[in-house]
Amino acid sequence: MLHWLLHTDAGLFTRIAIGAAIFGVLAFVDFRKNGRSATRWREYGVLLIAVAAAVVYGAINDQITAMISWEYFYYGKELHRVLGDATPPEMSRLRWEAAKVGVRATWTAGLIFGVVLLIANNPLRGLPRLRNRELLRILPVILLFAIVCGAIGGVLGYYGALRHMAADFEDMWRANYFRPRRFMCTWGVHLGGYVGGFLGTASAAIWIVRTRVRRGSRRRGS
Repeated sequence: MLHWLLHTDAGLFTRIAIGAAIFGVLAFVDFRKNGRSATRWREYGVLLIAVAAAVVYGAINDQITAMISWEYFYYGKELHRVLGDATPPEMSRLRWEAAKVGVRATWTAGLIFGVVLLIANNPLRGLPRLRNRELLRILPVILLFAIVCGAIGGVLGYYGALRHMAADFEDMWRANYFRPRRFMCTWGVHLGGYVGGFLGTASAAIWIVRTRVRRGSRRRGS
């Protein structure tokens, strides 16, 4: 049961559905208790949009990187178990399976990013909160961080700067297995994307806090 829940497509969608149901119940309870002054459902809307943005990014990113290195997904992500023994695999099926890999890998990251933004915007005495629409405007900046760092990681991977991070990478590079430059380029894009996402989220959280402090100072000064 645990393997099904954690490692299958049905398990993935089940986890997402359970999480959405929990958030939905909490939002409904908040609305019943506070009426029009309820805010939780709006905050959950921010989380939902953050997750959706991350999922779209992950799916598109893996569509692109699948064209750079099918070996990365076929061997590195073990898609040979789904696609069969023929190599190179059928690209349409590979790209579809790669898109699902991207969804699995990024929806949790999107949820974390959204939670961090909401925590940075938590109610604090003397500090005005940012509007949810202001939080949503930050999401493209986080994605831009991920894209830029992913591109940098891809270049570093292609030119061999990342191959020393694992013995398997070094062996693959020396033996010229799996078109190593393309493989490492793809790995670098994915690594850089995660690094950029977390850097962008940290920067966004700092900006939120500083903006709130600045606005609070203005209110007290007036």
